Amino acid sequence: MELEECRREIDKLDRELTDILERRMKLVAQVAEYKKIHHMEIYDPRREQQVLDKIAGLAGHKALAPYLRNIYQCIMDESKNYEREHMDR
Repeated sequence: MELEECRREIDKLDRELTDILERRMKLVAQVAEYKKIHHMEIYDPRREQQVLDKIAGLAGHKALAPYLRNIYQCIMDESKNYEREHMDR
């Protein structure tokens, strides 16, 4: 595959990922509302570890699992920031 073709495919995937991440963040806002109402902490280390383990297990190419875990850690860190913003309102 040529470089430009690879880049076009990456651009297409980036659009899809952006849509999925926006949908995920909308759900994060709902989680924040629930946690606020029920006086729950934002950070749940056990849940976070479960998600990271699940993602590593879903990796079709096991060599990519550590990279996917890192990506998901960033996603969850930003989700926690977004939750804080919603809970502070």
